[in-house]
Amino acid sequence: MKLALAAVLLAVLVVIEARATHGFDLSYYQGDVSQSSFDCLKNDGMQFAIFQAQRSNGKYNSYLKHQYDRSVAAGIKYNDHYVFPDTNKDAKSQIKSTIASMKADGVLSKNMIWVDIENTDYWYSSHSQNIQFLKDFITEAKSQWSGCGNRHGCIGIYTSSSQWSAITGGTTDSFFANLQLWYCHYDNNASFSDFKAFGPWSKPAMKQYTGTTSKCSTQIDNDCY
Repeated sequence: MKLALAAVLLAVLVVIEARATHGFDLSYYQGDVSQSSFDCLKNDGMQFAIFQAQRSNGKYNSYLKHQYDRSVAAGIKYNDHYVFPDTNKDAKSQIKSTIASMKADGVLSKNMIWVDIENTDYWYSSHSQNIQFLKDFITEAKSQWSGCGNRHGCIGIYTSSSQWSAITGGTTDSFFANLQLWYCHYDNNASFSDFKAFGPWSKPAMKQYTGTTSKCSTQIDNDCY
């Protein structure tokens, strides 16, 4: 009976994962990823991609246009971006500059921009300071980009339960409640079955389920929705 039950549960998990939409994200540090790598990722079943537009030092990713254009050329239909805020710079001016560069590079069409909230080394020690910084950063991002066509808005949050708690004190502030959540949990499971509510979110939009993984002559993180 136990073996039969285990087999049923395994079959259910396989079906759930098969139904997931698979994608990947790339950072600045993967450099100028080749067209053949993007073609390989598409052929491997990747249906969406997310690219780092702003680095933790506030600088723009000089590889972004090549990464985006090659992903589109490979036939990957959905291409989003993420930005890592720099608390050493003015919240509003840095994201305004980054989005202006993205528009100039032609990499904004129907794309989401995800705000990367992780690693306490890059944030204030004060939760309240971090919350206010994020509010300023996100408010400016919303004013600069609203063309994604998503009814939930064009700015989302990337974080995990532990990082959200460490950086914001686990705030449930309603300001963040309507922002979509891309959460991180490295369990190698392409489903939301592990998700537990945290902060203001009762459900996620997307999951990063593995960290740095070598594939198609580059390194990616695996994501799903």
